[in-house]
Amino acid sequence: MRSRKTNFLQAVVLLTGVLYILSGGIFSLSPHLFADIFSIDINEDWFKEIPREPFMFMMIAISRSFGLLLFTMGIAMVLPLFDPLRYRGLVYFTGILFPSGAAFLCAISCLTNPLGVLIIYASLFVLIAVATIAGLFITKGTVKTGVE
Repeated sequence: MRSRKTNFLQAVVLLTGVLYILSGGIFSLSPHLFADIFSIDINEDWFKEIPREPFMFMMIAISRSFGLLLFTMGIAMVLPLFDPLRYRGLVYFTGILFPSGAAFLCAISCLTNPLGVLIIYASLFVLIAVATIAGLFITKGTVKTGVE
């Protein structure tokens, strides 16, 4: 039987995984659909010109591959649900390091161009990092004893 502390950490991990799966999956499948969801107007002519512009085509291809990486990270977040002690390192990387860095980059980008989607993602990444830190902190004692 798992403790309430472990259940909190698992809920944070599960919600993080769902967010990663949704945002990474939608963006990697269709950046245009992703923009439509957040009401970002994309000119169809510009979107059709991307394959002709080498730098923009490279940026879209790399961004879509990172969206796929985010999707697979979300799928990997299922592992700590089964054994939170064994996959604690995965929780550190995908729940603290990545969201902290992503929130920082989104916040820096918001200084130049304050898009609503960047502000939303920066806020979500900060929330994920803080909740994961809280979950890892409250389960720190149970890790030392080896009890879930």
